[in-house]
Amino acid sequence: MSPDLRAELRGWALLAVGSLAAAGALALLLVLSRVPQTQVLLPWSWQSFFYTALVTHVILSFVVWFLAVLGAFTVLVTAAGGAVVPRLAWCGRLGLALSVVGAVLLVVPALLNVGEPELNNYVPVVVHPLYYLGLALVAAGVALAVIRLLANPRGFAGCSGFGVGVGGLCYLVALLCFALAWFSLPAGLDLETLNERLFWGGGHILQFVNTALMLAAWTAVAEVVLGETPVPPVLFRLVLGSMVVFVLAGPVFYGLFDVLGLEHRLAFTGLLWYGLTLPPVIVGGGLAALLIRRRAELAGSAALQGLAVSLVVFVVGGLMGFFLGASDARTPSHYHAAIGGVNLAFMVLFVAVILPVLGREARASLARIPLHLYGWGQLVFCLGMFVAGAAGVPRKTMGAAAQGLDSPLKMVAMGVYGLGGVAAVVGGVLFIALVLSRLLARKEASHG
Repeated sequence: MSPDLRAELRGWALLAVGSLAAAGALALLLVLSRVPQTQVLLPWSWQSFFYTALVTHVILSFVVWFLAVLGAFTVLVTAAGGAVVPRLAWCGRLGLALSVVGAVLLVVPALLNVGEPELNNYVPVVVHPLYYLGLALVAAGVALAVIRLLANPRGFAGCSGFGVGVGGLCYLVALLCFALAWFSLPAGLDLETLNERLFWGGGHILQFVNTALMLAAWTAVAEVVLGETPVPPVLFRLVLGSMVVFVLAGPVFYGLFDVLGLEHRLAFTGLLWYGLTLPPVIVGGGLAALLIRRRAELAGSAALQGLAVSLVVFVVGGLMGFFLGASDARTPSHYHAAIGGVNLAFMVLFVAVILPVLGREARASLARIPLHLYGWGQLVFCLGMFVAGAAGVPRKTMGAAAQGLDSPLKMVAMGVYGLGGVAAVVGGVLFIALVLSRLLARKEASHG
């Protein structure tokens, strides 16, 4: 890897993990804002600050983090493809700079306690010019990195590189859907409806991006650690290629259906049901078979253990999706488990691929602890939430009375939920501390 690409990879890695660290700091402020003894110490009114900080926490931990991983992945695949098209070499550096500035702007409204928070699906927003500008800069920055990636297709020869290419293409389609929604929405809509419908279609396409990147991460780690891919290359390309077919239908929906109509909403929901079921099943099944066949190597490899836990958490989240209630806690248990599997795949990618490429390896004994704490904690957290939801605990509520904790089963389930959440948070904090300490170290570790 050239020095320029190495520096860019480090920049994307710092943006990714830095966004998680900032999201964690906001989560701490959220907790303080709900504690009567400490909320008076905050420089803002906690009632107005809470939801603004919540939106910013979500955008950093579930959007900027994922997109920064895509940016880092584009560098790895571009480097694997050899020479970069000279006229596009600047795209990655400029894209990183725009994304960093955009991420900073996303945080400003929360710190100033300005803007109106909107908890819409997929891309929640704070209605403030700086926030929208931050979103636009992050989107444009990652798009530039993806354009350079697609202009250097020789890196797609490997399975993981092909998966990143699919994820990048899906990302550009998601941006197109956002643009089509913007031009299709009529004037005069209330802010809640505007933001919900603006990000609905493209938000669904972003789930294809996240899934493609997770499958690429699983495959990249398997290639590096075991020298094998979870499924044969031809099958991997067919499976990932099928995702593109579904994604390309997304922009067509804006011409077929009213952007404010029910048919439009259901069309994008159907894309997830039919387009995102098969790829994780096939690649995940291949990964499970590979790990079972090479199980003798699991004991000494933090990366392989992380892959196994990521697979378990994601599969449980997928199964939960078939047993959802209309408005109870089973719905958030499903998507928190699915996101947890993706998060853990990216965490393993950092430990097994990104840090070693940068010459900043972390010892397996140190990496193992946060991976297990986060993975198993997230699983317990989601199982507790699922059982509570099945018993009737509603979603998006707080307090024993509002949640209807009137039975031993509900109380125990929510207790399990809390314990798992604490373990997952501790694991996440340890991961951030570990990776940042390696990325910010003055001297690079030796390879080997």
